[in-house]
Amino acid sequence: MLKSYIALEVRILLLTGVKTFCNCTYLDNGMLGSCPICRGEGTLPPQLNQIAARKAYTIAKALNCNLVKNPRYEKNLSTPDLPPEYALSRLSLQLGTDGFMDITFHRRKKHIRIAELRIEEDAGRLTHSGKETRMDYSTAGMPSLRLRTEADFEIGEEAEVFLSDLRRRLQYLEVIPGVPVESVIRCNAHVALAPYPEDPEGFVKLRNLNSFNFVRKAINTELNRQEEILEHGGTVLPESRIWNETKNITESFQKRKLENRPKFVPLQGVQPFIPGPDILEALESFTVELPEPRRNRVMAQYGLTLPQAEFICDEKSRADYFEKTIELGASPKETAQWMSSYIIKEFKRLQLTPLNAPLTPHRFASILKMLTERRIHTGIAKQTISAVLEENKEPELIVKERGWEQLTDEKVISDIVKRIIEENPLEVKRVRESDARPIRFLTGRIMRETGGLAEPNIVKAILREQLSVSLVYVLSMGGAISGRIAEDGMVESGDERVLKELIHQRMNGLESKIRFESIQVGRILSEEIIPSDWAALITTITERINSGTANGIVVTHGTDTLPYTAPLLYWLFADAGVPIVLAASSTAPGMSNEAAETMEKAINLAAEEKTGVYVVYGGRVLSPLNLKFERIGSDGFRNWNMQKPIHFGSSLLNGMLEADQYVLTQLLEEAANSMCVIRIYPGLRSDYLTALMDQGVRYFFLELYDTGTAGFREGPYSLKRAFSIGRRKQARFYCTSQQEGLVDFSGYSTSKELWKEGAVPMGVYTTETVVARFLAASIIADSEQERDELMERAGPESLQ
Repeated sequence: MLKSYIALEVRILLLTGVKTFCNCTYLDNGMLGSCPICRGEGTLPPQLNQIAARKAYTIAKALNCNLVKNPRYEKNLSTPDLPPEYALSRLSLQLGTDGFMDITFHRRKKHIRIAELRIEEDAGRLTHSGKETRMDYSTAGMPSLRLRTEADFEIGEEAEVFLSDLRRRLQYLEVIPGVPVESVIRCNAHVALAPYPEDPEGFVKLRNLNSFNFVRKAINTELNRQEEILEHGGTVLPESRIWNETKNITESFQKRKLENRPKFVPLQGVQPFIPGPDILEALESFTVELPEPRRNRVMAQYGLTLPQAEFICDEKSRADYFEKTIELGASPKETAQWMSSYIIKEFKRLQLTPLNAPLTPHRFASILKMLTERRIHTGIAKQTISAVLEENKEPELIVKERGWEQLTDEKVISDIVKRIIEENPLEVKRVRESDARPIRFLTGRIMRETGGLAEPNIVKAILREQLSVSLVYVLSMGGAISGRIAEDGMVESGDERVLKELIHQRMNGLESKIRFESIQVGRILSEEIIPSDWAALITTITERINSGTANGIVVTHGTDTLPYTAPLLYWLFADAGVPIVLAASSTAPGMSNEAAETMEKAINLAAEEKTGVYVVYGGRVLSPLNLKFERIGSDGFRNWNMQKPIHFGSSLLNGMLEADQYVLTQLLEEAANSMCVIRIYPGLRSDYLTALMDQGVRYFFLELYDTGTAGFREGPYSLKRAFSIGRRKQARFYCTSQQEGLVDFSGYSTSKELWKEGAVPMGVYTTETVVARFLAASIIADSEQERDELMERAGPESLQ
């Protein structure tokens, strides 16, 4: 087995406007000046740029480095030769050693050791354009930190995560103001493969990788190149290579020799650098809250989910903006939802940031306050945000000028509702005779009476109160629970007439409190469901929730695909504020009392609960997550990996879903056409998976053994080749277990191989729940990247 060894050499450019070891600054011609120090003449001692020194020590502290006491100036013998007009002293100072940074990739934490941190002069950078590679010397001589890690990385994705975390940490330290941090980070990667447990004889250096994405791609491509050479009996030569993004390959740039000569030679006759009291005092009082501690605090203090906290804390300015808005009285969850959805899109559209946007925290909090007080609704809130960003006006003024404020005086609305009820006795009589349809007619009359300004939810609440009714919608998706027994004894798909009769039989005195509206969404057996059926169901549920008339929703469903539909509704509506109950039966109404009893329990649950998604089957209330059908009969379903059923939490949505059935159908069909569920078995050929990739499948849901194992022995049955090709085709592999348990890729060497090749462990979730999350993410996400992020953040490690 081959083991990969990857180390990073990261350059961080400190933009101080002054050279590193002298006081030379930029001249009028745009070039940095020169003096005896930076020309290396040795007539004057070096003087470390104090601004750069403070920044460098701050970074060293944040990277958990041991600070070098009174570091000595050294000559860096590996500094390249520059044109004579660019003067470099070639000096180097080792400021920190033995640091570390912990990263998390695919739910596995890893300790990355930082060998050393040095401050040096920038020597320019390689730029690539088409077939040409050139040197850019515009920053030559500027202070540059060189961070060198140990060879602790194994794949390119880990390196990308490390660089992203480093970028975030530098941003929080505020040591590089005025420019995007990622623009001043450059990286070399040192890559080697060796038979386990041998150490590599030498490394291939990948030079000047100018983006985090390039780092990942270049490393993985180079690992594949070296593996192919070694597997064919060849030798990997030590050399420098560069990344060709157009061809998606690494190309030879320069041969390297394995030499033991020192890279650094102490500068004789020069006193060591002694940090001044201002630097030492700053280090002693170092109190910057770094991204990970802040993320943990934000979750604990404000009750945010991990995905919300990760989004909020990804940028310091964003986290500051969030907390300032909260200080001004806004709800933390509402603020997080708006920031991660509408506001971030508007900022991107207008190329704004939290630092320069006209929508200040004060203005944002003002809009959320008006929304909470129901003076405006969600649509008006969006229009107000856009108007503030484009016109730089106060939200209150915009709402007043445009007449956008809603009527929220409950006494005024109550008087109007009372009058409309008195003017429409026939519609009221129909409602009190269990016909729910006139409620929407009455609501429309009230809204017209107020010029559309009455707050809809207040109108509906008062109307229901004055009519003394609650409304439970019953949506039929077919299944045996509303099926009929044909003459040949076979169960036929759901029939709305059967469902209405079933409801009528089991009302048990609820008629005076609850009105039902039965809606035929689909007349199908469960196994016949296709994406368009889900689109119709989601659209209908969304319409009923958005209308504000629903106290609860019951969905009748068959058993075969219930483990997919139930979590799909959970991922979309877990916190919608209206309880959704899926009801299923193992027998048709004419065969036993099971269907009638299930409907009665489901209706009562929908009327009593406030929010969440529930499954009623066989007299029990189950969670929609990890629902597994284990046997035929009333005890056929069970929740895997769950002691106490989970019914509500955070959905993937930020705000309400804007559902269009045609669009939803397209999104769900595209998602279904791009995915495949594969159950691993002895003898599964890897070329079966690659053939699916050739047909456009990019998302694989693999049911593995145990905690995440599969065959990786060389040959046609090894998954290794499929994963290698999948990486090149940007395929994703989401892994669940065939057994009840946790997939965390622990305990076995094949698990480690799967993880290294890019498999994503889905923890405690079953295949059906993960597929449902993928479908929900496909509806919500605006890009493949966002969908991938939603899948990676698939929730807790435990559902206990």
